Amino acid sequence: MAGLTRYVIYRVLLALPTLLILLTVVFFVLRVIPGNPIVAMVGVKAPPEYVEQLIKEAGLDKPLYLQYFEYLAGVFTGNLGKSLIFGRREVIAEIMDRLPATVELALSAFVVSVFLGHVFGFLAAKYGGRVDAGVRIYAMVSYVLFIPFIGLALQLVFSVWLGLFPVAGRITPGFEPPRITGLYLVDSLLAGRIDSFLDALWHLALPSFTLGLVLSGVFVRLIRNNLVKTLGEEFISAYRAMGFRELSILWKAYRDAIVPTVTMMGLQLALLLQGAVLTETTFSWPGLGTLLLERIQYLDYTTVQGTVVIFVVIVVVMNIIVDVVNAILDPRVRRGL
Repeated sequence: MAGLTRYVIYRVLLALPTLLILLTVVFFVLRVIPGNPIVAMVGVKAPPEYVEQLIKEAGLDKPLYLQYFEYLAGVFTGNLGKSLIFGRREVIAEIMDRLPATVELALSAFVVSVFLGHVFGFLAAKYGGRVDAGVRIYAMVSYVLFIPFIGLALQLVFSVWLGLFPVAGRITPGFEPPRITGLYLVDSLLAGRIDSFLDALWHLALPSFTLGLVLSGVFVRLIRNNLVKTLGEEFISAYRAMGFRELSILWKAYRDAIVPTVTMMGLQLALLLQGAVLTETTFSWPGLGTLLLERIQYLDYTTVQGTVVIFVVIVVVMNIIVDVVNAILDPRVRRGL
């Protein structure tokens, strides 16, 4: 237990410089983009005195280094500032309004990608030959698919031509459940609103399948390769000689092959939250991705910074969790310290 605690502390301390570097890059990249958020808000015809007043109120008249340190102090104390454009609203409030939609989409897509990865990975490992070749082609093709293209194609077929799913949106107006967690599927069940649950699931189907399909190739290759390698081990031959059923042998091989897969699952979940940006814009999904792109257009520094900070923190935290899980599953990981 002491070794695991030491390993967790080590990973957290190692993550802090990474977080600091990413936050610094975000801050300075936004500052070198041409344009002025205040001018973008009030227009070029606004009186110069009024523009100067708004710039001063937003703190953009301060030296860049002072803005930077105030920005870092705010981030590490949980204060992400106020929007420069939309009513000077707290950035954290805007993010919390949109975050549940992104989390719901990412988790649903994660389930889809893991499910497809396991199904095709098992088929390839069990049958080999042409099935294996077909699965490997699927894994390669799915990995290079362009999310907006696949999303628009699915919308055209299943929404426009067949009318089976909504073209866009998160839920039909009027079906919104009472806000408890912000996750419509969860809130619908907590409120006993089966109609809202089914409607939210109906809207979620195409976006989650699109994102899950594109990222499933990683799991297909990983699970297939690990299973094929494990099935070739001597202990598997021993199980077969002892008369174990093939399904039981596959399960035993899977338990040994799943350890390296856990790492990729955690990393892919973090990437799903970022990859949801393209999916959200394609399906008009009101999450952090649409918020980010919307505020980039208006040069809303504080909201863009705050949104990117959330993405960065999610990635860093997921990396730490993955490393800790690996250390629990494989003690050799933490013995190196």
